Order: sequence, then structure tokens, then C-alpha cells
Amino acid sequence: MKVGDLVKFKGRIIGPFGVVLRFKDLPLPPHPSQPDQRAAYIEWACKYTAPGNYQLSILEVVSESR
Repeated sequence: MKVGDLVKFKGRIIGPFGVVLRFKDLPLPPHPSQPDQRAAYIEWACKYTAPGNYQLSILEVVSESR
């Protein structure tokens, strides 16, 4: 996953779709069951899904940027 990729939530057949704008390294894991300390700031193409930092483990790349 890299900046500019089109992403969606894993396990969802259809959207919402969003674009990765930047990455953020978290100082601590959010929870012991979620050890990933890297998050991506996503801007979603859906007014009901808030833009923000999402863990990479819950996202899936739909289309890679060039």
C-alpha cells in the first residue's frame, strides 16, 4: 500500500472507496489484539465515512497508484 492507492475495507464487496493521502506511525499499538503500529490517512468518497487514520490491517487495495 502506498500514497495515492484506492482502498476499501477488507471483506466489503462494494465501497466505500477512499484514497491514501499519507501514513502515520503510531507510538503504541491501539490494542494488544491489534499490534500494527502503522496507519493510513484516508479521504473517503462517501459523505457517511469520516476521513481519518485507519489501520492498514483493515484496508484492501482496489487500484494501485502509478
